[in-house]
Amino acid sequence: MSLRAKVEPLGWESDFFGVSSARLCFEPNCGPLLNADLAAYQVIQAKVPAKATELLDALAALGFRLAEGEIDCSCFLESLGAGAGENLSGATARSDDAPRVAGIEDIPALRRLASSSFTLSRFREPWYPQADCRRFYALWAEKAVQGTFDDICLVIGSVDALLGMVTLRADGEGEARIGLLAVQPGLTGRGIGRALFYAACGWCRENNKTRLRVATQIGNVAALRLYIACGANIDGTAYWLYR
Repeated sequence: MSLRAKVEPLGWESDFFGVSSARLCFEPNCGPLLNADLAAYQVIQAKVPAKATELLDALAALGFRLAEGEIDCSCFLESLGAGAGENLSGATARSDDAPRVAGIEDIPALRRLASSSFTLSRFREPWYPQADCRRFYALWAEKAVQGTFDDICLVIGSVDALLGMVTLRADGEGEARIGLLAVQPGLTGRGIGRALFYAACGWCRENNKTRLRVATQIGNVAALRLYIACGANIDGTAYWLYR
């Protein structure tokens, strides 16, 4: 199979990880992919639908290896019950169990939680150092509070006893996407993850979003079970391959 794709440099990731990185973009009008195009970068990423077996085989022949599998889920808010984040009034409540909007004072605890929670990640060795992967997710959480990587970060718990977090961003007209969702280790099974998901639904309702999307790694069975239990459906599966 002749691959037709273009190589798009990933400037921010290259600077952050200190590894020259790029991503393959598959478009009908792209020219043939040449080895010279690939040789210019230390890491080339490619995201491929799981059902595209011929493309997967062609990339393997070029030296691409599996980095991670991904499952994309979504739910329409109108299909959820009214109790599923009907509003985000709890975001300004003082109760330690009520979701609230994270503030600057939460950043240190958020960084610690994010850096230790996302052990299943496509940003992993041997392509990216583990310490940098932890630093990446810590920065993601911090930037979500500041409204850059994501638009907002919602948390449950106090500044001194953070229980969990979820970040969100607008993702097209009428849609939003969860970026990060994490619960403190040892606190699973208490309904915190479900409360965070429904808090995300509440943010969507308040911002006129009708659909909430979220992706997780194929190996993260606990997260997938949570999203399905909260009313999400599986939209698609894909593989991330790196060279």
